[in-house]
Formats: sequence, structure tokens, C-alpha cells
Amino acid sequence: MDWEFHLTRGAQNEEVIDWRKGTLAESCRYRATKNPDLEILIFLGDGRNATARLTARELDQKAGCMASWLTKLVTPGQRVVLLFENGPEYLIGLFGCLYAGVIPVSGVYPTDFGSRQRFCHIVSDSNAVAVVGSKNVLSIFQKECSSENLNILWIPVELSEKGQNYFYAPGDNEQDALIQYTSGSTNIPKGVVLTNRNIAFNLTQQGDKLGYAHGDVGVSWLPLSHDMGLMGSVLMAIGAGGQCVLLPPEKFLEKPLNWLHAISTYKATLSGGPGFAYEMCINAADDSVTQLDLSCWDQAFIGSEAISTVMLDRFFEKFAPYGFRKSAFCPCYGLAEATLLVSSKPRGTDMIAYPFSRQSLLLGEVETTGTLTDERILVSCGKLIAETKVVIIKKEDEIISASEKEEGLIYISGPGISKGYCGYGSEVSNNCFHRGETYLATGDKGFFIGDELFITGRKGNEIILNGFSIDPEDLVFSVSERAPYVSQHNATVFLQDEVDPVIVFVCALPYDLLKSADDMFHDIQDVLYEKFKIEKGFVYFVSPSALNRTPSGKIMIRDTKDFLQKNPKTILKIMEIFPRSAQGFRIIKQEQY
Repeated sequence: MDWEFHLTRGAQNEEVIDWRKGTLAESCRYRATKNPDLEILIFLGDGRNATARLTARELDQKAGCMASWLTKLVTPGQRVVLLFENGPEYLIGLFGCLYAGVIPVSGVYPTDFGSRQRFCHIVSDSNAVAVVGSKNVLSIFQKECSSENLNILWIPVELSEKGQNYFYAPGDNEQDALIQYTSGSTNIPKGVVLTNRNIAFNLTQQGDKLGYAHGDVGVSWLPLSHDMGLMGSVLMAIGAGGQCVLLPPEKFLEKPLNWLHAISTYKATLSGGPGFAYEMCINAADDSVTQLDLSCWDQAFIGSEAISTVMLDRFFEKFAPYGFRKSAFCPCYGLAEATLLVSSKPRGTDMIAYPFSRQSLLLGEVETTGTLTDERILVSCGKLIAETKVVIIKKEDEIISASEKEEGLIYISGPGISKGYCGYGSEVSNNCFHRGETYLATGDKGFFIGDELFITGRKGNEIILNGFSIDPEDLVFSVSERAPYVSQHNATVFLQDEVDPVIVFVCALPYDLLKSADDMFHDIQDVLYEKFKIEKGFVYFVSPSALNRTPSGKIMIRDTKDFLQKNPKTILKIMEIFPRSAQGFRIIKQEQY
């Protein structure tokens, strides 16, 4: 059958789906027509070796067959939850839904801690009528969630292997294409409603800004159930005619250098993740590191959380001997509500970082500094993608924009921005009307220097102490400069007590490193004294399992605080910080080791 595609020319003058008219389903169908034998996905099931492959033709055929089955069970426009680990099956389920005109709901990774609770919330909140997943995963969840009275159909993706019927009747450009649930790092996960237009636009802009073109190879270990894992890897490969090499998240967490070995083996040009992923590679010990060749890696994007220049320097120092170039670092900023990307450093350009005055930023003012004890180095997240606007709001209640040298809350507008949330999220208004346009509140803080966007932290995570607003990331980064073991992957900060609030610095330590806790405590205490003028508080050394995380691996500060209060046995050692004039500390709790 001949198909009519809505095509235009991309940044590299290649044919791409026109975001003003096309759909996500159309991009998959087009790729199967244009490059049927292209292996768009290579799956490394054990972290190193290819255990499954998927061509564009195979994905199209299996998605069409899956869609045929779905039309017998659900009605176009209804919502279906995707319940998959990383692998080809996720894509078959996703595009099967899109081909059938039903709306896939993404946001659950089956083996994550708390995934059952998250799954039940998403099913209820999204008003889904069915769930599609691998048969073995469905059977486990169906049994463990039997008491929840979910009243949904459980549809195995294995149906895509049965029968020869092919169905293709996707929605149009303006219709809902996907509901992507947020990670829930600062509040209850919300379902972001994305249209085909939102997704097609953002994929086009990723191709333009990141330089992703036909023939590029990307490597990802991020869950496909997460916006960065889905939009920034495999959907980009389909849209641009590239190739995605995919690892299970757990294989990266078990052995971080599996990620770099995949980049080296498959000559990947684009790959990245949150900052903690780079930190884990720095701390990883692997005898086979000498086999790496990272000279192919052009775009090492970093997003999802704050970026430490010290960490970037350490990563470069460790892996420069294996071909990694500092110019490959690609800081970027985005969020699920914007489909994914908002700003990025263009491919082939140098990263920008400036030393700002910490004391000024504590007051919401932007000034550079030359004083080491006052300096907070921030990395630019690059320039905005096309047709996207950002306004920095200083006063939310009056919608007053910040001046050139003021920090504020980031509001965004553009073709890639979601029209809103479903379920619980629809009750929360995150929009504001400014100068004739509607903007979405991101919850992030930042400012512009020229046309470069700098992010300072999350509004929901900031600590108000002694009248100042302190970003937990800044505390953790400052300590990591003194104590390299401390990082944003194993440390966080929160306030204790409402009447007389004090800092609690939390650091996860395995038992074999607990003997080093006293030395780490002195480093933490000194940094709090010298850079933040904090002279009282506590340091908790906790079990690694005590840190609650989002599906993408970020530490959920509030959940971790609640968990520690309810599970004190996970706290291995508590040390109290005394004012500097008292010259001492007190050990409140000490587990035997």
C-alpha cells in the first residue's frame, strides 16, 4: 500500500516528518518505508552483548499487528498503560497503541523500587482502561495488584507475534499522542499530556540542536518509561534514521562502565544522562577500561539535574587518555512538560561556565566573583531551541519578570509545551499569562546571561535558612570538591525541625567505608562553615538503600527525609555539628561495623 507522508527538510537537509502536520506513528511508518533494513535498536540485555535487534520494517509490522489486536479490545482515544522493561517490546507496545489510535501512558519501570504503588497510581490517575506489557511482567503485577480493584484489561505484547493482520489508523497532528508521567522528584507524579505536534516538534529541534542526523549512533541506559530515555534516544533514532543501542538501567547501575563500553564498541556519536551517571563512571574501577575508545563521542549530553564543573573536570581527566574530548560535553535543560528539550549547547561548540557570587545568589541576585570562598560555578545549559520562549519571573503572585541580573522562576512557552496534565495534575494550575502569551511554570530557578540559560536549582527543593535560599545541589557540589566520594548520586540535604530549623546533610555509605565517616564529617563541617556560614546541624551517614529515587535515578529529597524518620535503623551514624567557637562535634548514634 502507498502511504502519503508529511515531509519537510531537516537541519542536515534530510527528509523528516513535518512537525506542523505529521504524527509520531507516521515517523515510524516512514522509516520502515525509507530504510526498512535499518537496525534502529540493538538491545544489550546483559549490558555488553546484543541479545535482541529490531529493524524499522520489523517494528512497523509488529506494531501493525499489535494495533490490530488492540482494536478488538479498546476504543480509539482510550488510554493504555505501557508496562515494560527496556527492550524492543516497549517500542512494539508504544507504536501498537499509536497505530490503533489509542493513547499510550508511560511512566512505570517494572523493577524499580515502589513500581507497584506507582503503577496503581498511574492506572487510576490516567483513567486507563488497559495495560500492555510482556506476559511474565503482567502476571506478576496482576497478582500483586489484585487487591487494588483496578478494573483494567491485561494485554500481552506477545500478541504482536500472532496473526498476519496489519492495522494503521493513527490520530492526527493535534490529537493526544502520549501521556508521560513525571518522575515525582518534588511531588506526586503527574501525567503530562503530549500531542503528536508537541513530540514531532521537539524531535525536530533535538535533531537540529544536537546535530542528530541519519547515520548517527546513540547509546542509552535510561528507562524508556522516562522522558529522557524515550524522547532522547530511540524516538530520535527513528525520526532521524539513526541507531539506538540500549542497555537495561540495572546493568548500568551494576557496572557503570558498561555504558562507556557500548559507546566504544558501537562507535556511538551521541549519548548522555544525568550528572550522577558521569560520577559513577569516575568512581568505577574496571580493568578493561584500557580497551575503551571514546574518540567517536561527539555529544555527551548532561541533563535532568544540576551540573558540577568539578565532576566534568574529573571525568575528562580520567577518560581523556581514551579519546574523550572536553568539547563533547553538552549541557542541556528540559522537562517532560516540554516533551523533553528546552535548551542545549550546539554540537561542535565549547561549553560555557562562569563563577558567580554565592552570597548574591542567596539573595536572588546575579553577580560574578573572583573570591574562591564565595564562588559558585554554574554551567550554561545553552541557547533555547527554535520557536520556544522563556521568561524569568521574580514575583509569582504578581507575575513580574526579573531584571537582567536577577534570578527567578523559569516559565516556558512554545510548540513543544504540553497543554496540561491529566487526572490529579489537571487540578493544579501551572500556567501564567504574560505579555499576551500563556507560559508554563517549570518549578526550576535560573537566569540568562545574554542568550545563555543558567539553572540554579528546583524551587521545591530549596532550603530557607537564616533568611537565605540555599540550593541543596550547591551544598553537595561544594562538599564533593573537598570529599570526592560525596556526590549528587549519594548525598542530599534537608531541613529538620520547623521552629528552629537546622541542616541535615545525608550521605550514603556502604559498610566498608563507614570507618571513613569521621574524616568525611570534618570535610562536610568545614565546607558548611566556610562557604555557607552554617554552624549547627547534623550529618547522617546512611545505608545506600535509604535514598529514595525517581525512575531516572535522582534522589527524592522529601521521600528520603520521610523514609529516614520512619526507618531509623537505616541511619548508620549521626554526628552533630557544633558552632565553630565550640570546636567539636558529638556522635549521637553509631552502628557497629
